[in-house]
Amino acid sequence: MDDSEQTTPIHHLDQRLVDGVVGDDPSARAALARAVRDCEERHLVTGSGYFLLSGLGHLDESAARRFLLALSVALGPPLPQTFDGEVVREVRDRGVRLESGPTVRYSDTRHGGHLHTDGVHRPGEVPAYFALHCVRQAAAGGALVLVHVADLVRELLAWEPGSVAALREPVHFDTRDGRPGHPVTVPRPVLELDRGGARIAYLREYIESAHRRPGIAPLSAPQTRAMDRLDALLSRPDLRTCYRLEPGQVVVVNNRVVVHGRTTFQDRPGSGAGRLMLRTWIGARPARPTVLPPPL
Repeated sequence: MDDSEQTTPIHHLDQRLVDGVVGDDPSARAALARAVRDCEERHLVTGSGYFLLSGLGHLDESAARRFLLALSVALGPPLPQTFDGEVVREVRDRGVRLESGPTVRYSDTRHGGHLHTDGVHRPGEVPAYFALHCVRQAAAGGALVLVHVADLVRELLAWEPGSVAALREPVHFDTRDGRPGHPVTVPRPVLELDRGGARIAYLREYIESAHRRPGIAPLSAPQTRAMDRLDALLSRPDLRTCYRLEPGQVVVVNNRVVVHGRTTFQDRPGSGAGRLMLRTWIGARPARPTVLPPPL
């Protein structure tokens, strides 16, 4: 890994390392794990909340899947993204719109906006990180949009402090799960603030659809107003970082501190020519147990 670009979170991988990881070489996988955990400390735990890896453009789709999974395992346990347990998900236009049906997900569309954090609809653990490997980019659009939670909290406190309190109250997220006997919503707050800092879970369309379901109380006026304030901040260009991934690049994002989305994209015509991203959701690694010194 070449760390010569200290001012940006972009790191270039040596092709021999990449090929060793894809070929399941233990020493290469160990070297990758050390490298990405160093990036984790420098960029995910502190700093920008994301980093990019490049140097993967020679991989075909099958090899890209193997590399992405190895990268993800180095950071934590990969989490299922679909009800049938899919761990590596294709993010591409499936010809649908988010409002087309109750089980349609944002990643199935070509539309932009809808800045959010991933996996907020799933019962249980929200992904700590997600990784996105660009296999094919769109003909136009499809840029990644990133906004850090620290900037959002700072602006909310300066603008309307009551919004922060309202966003800390639990709301319901639509699980997009149409299976009988499974929960249709999951409650969690949009903002969490503690000694560990600020964390966010957000996808407004899922919140609003959950609160339209029978038996779920409507959002309060302060909650709705707070999300309006939050959306206004998410649309501000000065708070956004935009980056258009190139084929052969991977971005790893701290899903609890960075809200993300994309710009609307237009695919190239023809079968197999459309924008294709491979995505993993990564859970938090178990905390290391405290080892106490032996008694004197």
